[in-house]
Amino acid sequence: MFCYLGAVGSIVVINAVQWGLSRNLIYALFTLHILPSLINATIFSLELTKLERSLTYDVTLAVAHICYVALVDRFFDLRQRIPRLHQWFRSFQILLAIQMLVDIGIDFSQTNRNTNSLLWFATILTGLFFVGICLISLWVAAQRKDIVGRLFLMGSFLMFLDEARAVISFSGLLWEAQPDSPTAIKNWLLIPMEIVITLDLLCFSLCFLFWQRQLAVKQAIEQTRVEEQLVHERGQRHREALEAELVHQQLEQEKTDVQLRALQAQVNPHFLFNSLNSLSALIEDDPPRASQFVDELSVVYRYLLKANDQQLTTLANELAFIQAYYHLLKTRYGTGLTLNVEVDTEFHPCLLPPLSLQLLVENAVKHNVVLPSRPLLVDIYTDAAGHLIVRNNLQRKNTRTISNGVGLTAILHQYHQLKQPPPEITEAEGQFSIRLPLIIPATDNGVPV
Repeated sequence: MFCYLGAVGSIVVINAVQWGLSRNLIYALFTLHILPSLINATIFSLELTKLERSLTYDVTLAVAHICYVALVDRFFDLRQRIPRLHQWFRSFQILLAIQMLVDIGIDFSQTNRNTNSLLWFATILTGLFFVGICLISLWVAAQRKDIVGRLFLMGSFLMFLDEARAVISFSGLLWEAQPDSPTAIKNWLLIPMEIVITLDLLCFSLCFLFWQRQLAVKQAIEQTRVEEQLVHERGQRHREALEAELVHQQLEQEKTDVQLRALQAQVNPHFLFNSLNSLSALIEDDPPRASQFVDELSVVYRYLLKANDQQLTTLANELAFIQAYYHLLKTRYGTGLTLNVEVDTEFHPCLLPPLSLQLLVENAVKHNVVLPSRPLLVDIYTDAAGHLIVRNNLQRKNTRTISNGVGLTAILHQYHQLKQPPPEITEAEGQFSIRLPLIIPATDNGVPV
């Protein structure tokens, strides 16, 4: 008896602690289900009246049955899985509570529990009712094919055996003689089933242990899944941000292209406008030279149209073009204009906006006096830092020159759109110069030449 009390008491304490730590209703219901077994095993050592023992037995047995029904309902989530059976189990709990009240009423109305036929009939009826509940629980537990379901099935089966044994015993089917006292009956019922009840409680305890581990594994898997989802979402947002940045850069590049083409579109009419002005003046002064001017203009303009489709061109191409353009200007100004080019050949592959030299030379001619007696000297050269410098002597015209405002502004805008350092303009000691940064071309792998 002491071993039985120690085993049941230990199981009660363990599950009570689990209930306190996890705050899970499953452990609360199981603790309340097995607590009556411990109470019933201890009341026999106490000096109680027949009524007190009967009341204690009826109440604890009803509490154990009600908690077991609620435990099966909650543990297997019958509300979601089998709603109709969930409603039946709720009705079972109500009927068990009513049965407990009936038994209490009979206890108070009878003085001899062993000889009262109505009390025996009520006890047997309650037992048969709970045996039916155990059979339904066996079917529910059998639906779960894992270790948790098998342990719950085994525990419910042992409980079924104990309850069926009690019903048969109280019905007198296995009795050959009526015992003399309730104490003898209860001792006869209790002692043979101590091992069965202990195994029953151990099965349920192991069942809930494995169930708790499964919950922990599921929670760990769910946490891992959530973390992976968060990582995936962060990666997705990062990719979206990169894609948005790429689209933004593409839009900026397209915007730059449009702006550059707009500037280049300004240069073409500007060049044609000034060329026609020069041709108009030349026709009046020297018609044969005007004819030569037209031929050279067609060559120059062909290059201009070709350069209009490019954002950048090499310095070598610009120098070749400026020589052709210089010959065009010499047709009009003769000895009044001199162009000196001293560019290191190592800078020929470097890049710059197309027609930059043409705009600068044209700007010098337009704003300065160009006469044989007062020649305009234009120098084009490079420095050690890799800059192209265009310089001319200052001899500004007294009259205002017609201009459409492109010239230097167009070059400055082009360098700005290309995200390059701006050209430097200086005027000192009778010299006007502009210092253009040369753009180093990149090879196929992105390394500068």
